[in-house]
Amino acid sequence: MDEDLELRALKLRKLMELASLKAKATDVKKEAERQLSFEEALRIVRENLVDRGDEVLDAALKQYPEQTKKIVMILAEKIVKGEISQKIGGSMLMNLFDYLGMPVKLRSRILYYKKGEYKSIEELLRS
Repeated sequence: MDEDLELRALKLRKLMELASLKAKATDVKKEAERQLSFEEALRIVRENLVDRGDEVLDAALKQYPEQTKKIVMILAEKIVKGEISQKIGGSMLMNLFDYLGMPVKLRSRILYYKKGEYKSIEELLRS
């Protein structure tokens, strides 16, 4: 009889542990499904950018504002869920925008060094 009570108590404890684990898992899912504001999403994405990723993101926001906002929201959601675990580089972000049909144009300059100064090719051609 005592063994029967001990077995029931053990089963009850296990059941309670499983219920608490399930509750924690649903809380994590609800937190991940919570809608992020654009500012929060942008902050999350910027924290995960490396190399020239922030420069590419800024250029994309200027050139394709509405589409880039949607992409940032999706990227932030995937980062929060853990589907994207590594940092996002500038070239990876550039490839993503190219793949989606939005070629991002970055401003580039060619500088040369002469007599202790950096000058642009534009200044060289003027003189």
